[in-house]
Amino acid sequence: MAAAKAAAKLVRGRMVVGLGSGTTVAHVVRILAEREINATFVPSSFAIQKFAAGRGLRLSTSDEYPKLDLMIDGADEIDPNFNMIKGRGGAHTREKILMSASKRIAIIVDRTKLVRRLGERRPVPVEILPFVQKYTMRRLAELNGKPVLRMTRERMPFVTDNGNYIVDVKFDSIPHPAELEEALDHVPGAVENGLFVNSADIVFVGYEGGCVVLRSKKDFLRFMRSSKLR
Repeated sequence: MAAAKAAAKLVRGRMVVGLGSGTTVAHVVRILAEREINATFVPSSFAIQKFAAGRGLRLSTSDEYPKLDLMIDGADEIDPNFNMIKGRGGAHTREKILMSASKRIAIIVDRTKLVRRLGERRPVPVEILPFVQKYTMRRLAELNGKPVLRMTRERMPFVTDNGNYIVDVKFDSIPHPAELEEALDHVPGAVENGLFVNSADIVFVGYEGGCVVLRSKKDFLRFMRSSKLR
């Protein structure tokens, strides 16, 4: 994956790097393990922690390193202002914490994740406390969203690494991500939501011809036009 290789080049020796979750970050971990890089990594989920440990990366925690040099992660959607929807893997609460502690945030996506407005394809994941599930879902519906409790293949509620549930809330449109993020933050029983506003510093986009690096809204719109994305 060209985008993962390009993002991995940002990692240098002695850096402290946050790791997001999912298959995209797993690609980065494989590449870094081959380089035998002398850096320390703070994983955002049990799954990526196990995966990275198995490949010999030096791991630590945010308690040990409250400030990170870099965070590498993926996204489910990203708009021209680098606002994102994340949380398809259910780790967005920890990912948001690590991002808040990072000097620089690198996001890796394929071009299908680029959208003109958030919410075009994906719902917004909201991590909630199980003991107020129905009440919290009613309050989320009051924000004009359609909340659905995330279920496993066994038809049991999906449980995060924090022991909470995920509600996926579909909005017809998200014209003002910052306002919606704040509204979701104030819903009783909601732990954290998957809206990440102005979080990314650099975006690596993988596509059929390789990888393009986006550093601004101008780069984003130029690439969308050149690749004829709608």
